[in-house]
Amino acid sequence: MKKILFLLPIFILLIGCSKEDTPVVTSISFDKNEISIKVGESETLKVIHEPSDLPVPSYTWESSNKDVATITNGKVTAMSVGEATIKVTAAELGLTASCKIKVNPVEAETIVLNTTNQELKIGDEFQLTATIEPENTTDKSITWESNDDKIATVTEEGLVKAVGVGKAIITVTSGNISVTCNIEVEPIQVTGISLSHEDIEIEITDEFELQATISPEDATNKKVIWQSKNPNIAEVDDNGNITGVNEGNTIVTAKTEEGNFSASCNVTVNLKGLRLTMSDIKMLPNTEELIWVLYSTSDKAYVNATWSSSNPNVARVIGDGPGTNSALIKALSIGTAIITATSADGSKTATCTVNVDDITSFISLSFQAGTPGPVTINGFVTGDIYSVITNNSNQTIELTSLYIYDGYSGRLVGYSTDPTLLGNLSAGSSTNLGMKFNSVYYPIFKWTFKWNNNEYEIQHQYITYRSTSVPVKQWNKIEPVNE
Repeated sequence: MKKILFLLPIFILLIGCSKEDTPVVTSISFDKNEISIKVGESETLKVIHEPSDLPVPSYTWESSNKDVATITNGKVTAMSVGEATIKVTAAELGLTASCKIKVNPVEAETIVLNTTNQELKIGDEFQLTATIEPENTTDKSITWESNDDKIATVTEEGLVKAVGVGKAIITVTSGNISVTCNIEVEPIQVTGISLSHEDIEIEITDEFELQATISPEDATNKKVIWQSKNPNIAEVDDNGNITGVNEGNTIVTAKTEEGNFSASCNVTVNLKGLRLTMSDIKMLPNTEELIWVLYSTSDKAYVNATWSSSNPNVARVIGDGPGTNSALIKALSIGTAIITATSADGSKTATCTVNVDDITSFISLSFQAGTPGPVTINGFVTGDIYSVITNNSNQTIELTSLYIYDGYSGRLVGYSTDPTLLGNLSAGSSTNLGMKFNSVYYPIFKWTFKWNNNEYEIQHQYITYRSTSVPVKQWNKIEPVNE
């Protein structure tokens, strides 16, 4: 009886603990629906299950974007900036939960330069380096900028180059953080100057370029001040170009603007040659001409010449003209003389041939046909023909008559002694007279004129060939009527 009573409670207990009545986890969730972390950081997600007094289920983990965030046994590691979703699953229970992960960049907090002050000379280069802190800053890109590129430039790699004297600021920026480096560029001091030549010889009006070399080669201020001790001998411009002005010696000096260093060159200016304003002169007796002597290489006056005549009985120099480089020549008698200008040292000369002739050699004749032009048949001319007389001298002549003859019979066919049609013919001028011919054989025109109390005759004949009307001066004979 006791055994039966003992076993009965045990049986009842087993019936109350059947499989259908065993408790199970009914839900799972994260303690946070969303978390934000920075690249490189980690955080462990906590899963809450209900009922909480039951054992922890078996979980599997999954990330929607492993490039942004990875998950290992609940530990989230931020890989790159972006968003991802972490999912946990209790597969046997058919339960899931998710958490949104937002990965933020690690911002730069400071920028450390290898120097914040640097002194340079023009042409120097200096490498600036920048270190971004913290070390795990996500975006370590930086920009470089100079506030004055005329003083210092900077490359994208931070290489600074000094290009001008002064101060500049190099700014380095990463994100919202900036730091600066002060750059001071000092000039390279001049230590000396030298010239390409110490002695030169040039001709008057010639040019010579004198080269100046500044030391050191990379000196900042290379300005040179040029000066000629005697600009009347040789001039020099701002670039060292020397021009010979007159015979003699002078010194050209080049001086540095910085430091007052100087170097000099002895300049000797020689005379290349002389020339006269006229090489041939045709003159009448008892007349005068003024000629000038110039440097052969320019139009500048040569002021130190002496003058002479090879035949003073024909023409001689009677004195200087209005300028010290001129000479007044007087013609005395018919003939030829050579007028010579000689340099001060006697080494250079220039000459002018003076031909003294009577008035006859200064008078020329030509023909002018009327409109329509004359017609010539077998030597007989019909139409208008005019004789043109020109006074090529520098004196006035007096025209006294024009006679026109038939070239075959010699008969007079026309003439004029009218002073109103003739009269004075001034120096360098022309006049003409003529008539309408009616079958006159190659007419001859004879002019008479007076000069210097003498009377002269000049004539020419109108001849055409092959019945053309082109006037041809056949001959031009000048001979005095009386002397």
